[in-house]
Amino acid sequence: MELFKMTRKRLALIIAGLAVLPGVVVFGISWYYSVQIEDGVLRVKHDPPTYEVKVVELEENQVKLRFPTEEELRNEPEKMGIEWDVGYAGVGETLDVDGAEALREYTLLDGELVVGEEVRFDKFAYPGDPAMAHSITFQEIKFASPLGELTAWQVDGSGETWVIFVHGKGASRREALRMLPVVEGKKLPSLVITYRNDTGAPEDPSGYYWYGLTEWEDLEAAARYALDNGATGLVMVGYSMGGAIVANFLYRSPLAGQVVGVILDSPMLDLDATVDMAAENRNLPAFLTTITKVITSFRFGVDWDAMDYLDRASEISAPILLFHGDADEKVPVSISERFAESRPDLVTYEVFAGAPHGGAWNVDSKRYEAVVGEFVDRVAR
Repeated sequence: MELFKMTRKRLALIIAGLAVLPGVVVFGISWYYSVQIEDGVLRVKHDPPTYEVKVVELEENQVKLRFPTEEELRNEPEKMGIEWDVGYAGVGETLDVDGAEALREYTLLDGELVVGEEVRFDKFAYPGDPAMAHSITFQEIKFASPLGELTAWQVDGSGETWVIFVHGKGASRREALRMLPVVEGKKLPSLVITYRNDTGAPEDPSGYYWYGLTEWEDLEAAARYALDNGATGLVMVGYSMGGAIVANFLYRSPLAGQVVGVILDSPMLDLDATVDMAAENRNLPAFLTTITKVITSFRFGVDWDAMDYLDRASEISAPILLFHGDADEKVPVSISERFAESRPDLVTYEVFAGAPHGGAWNVDSKRYEAVVGEFVDRVAR
């Protein structure tokens, strides 16, 4: 009888343990993925580039490239750059495809390209700076920010409306080189800025990106520089996370009233929805994603609601030109759709078929530049 009682107790403990086990497993998995969010979404990292595409043939204006997979070959837009350790080239139309190899037009822009070189694709499409990329005269200026000194490329112009470019997370000022010739052609002065956590810039004390919640102060410092140097109006251009920085500036800065126009390209205006998309791409169940985000908030201080900038769209008063590619693999196109639907009075929404994240220009540069030019003509003072 005593043995039977002991067996019953052990059985009860086993059943209780089995009942608790799923919750422990779910918590453990969610804890693991919260670390992934901290490392891949929040933490500032400047990893060296990886070169996974190989040059297998070269002719005068053509290059044959071997991709790791056929899928990666298909995902690259027609107008791109390729870079390697000591050089850069522009690539254009795909002339032939054979398995994971593609023959494409190319133009050498810097350095020397040889057969056997390993390269990587670059959507920014141009190397260096405005002078190297487009023979545009510029000066490197410095301006004070709350965390210390920042730098910007300043391109002068006769207009009184200044255009300020804000690149995306982990990117660089080169992101603006695709649009800059349009702005320079309109004779508008421009600033292409750095901000906290950029290479060589002051670091956020937390070691994290905050998707506009703190970085907007650096944009405000740049805006103040422009206004102190003759600007009577501002056009803000934000790419990806740069769009979140611009949104926070519009909501928080006393200088927001000086903005006469906004251009957003693949803007990350809802970090919550962006993380949901990444989780879906990993086939993570929705309930697990929800628990992961709760744990992330507790461990790392993330306020998901504060990073949903669509909630305050009613506060914006400046006209907005909004670009998004329907093949964006990083930021849901639904975010831009919601934004455009919420402010049809202000938003001109341009969807580019087949464009990946930040790649609308690369898919159709002529259309992109024409739309930008028309918008700038309309809003600039």
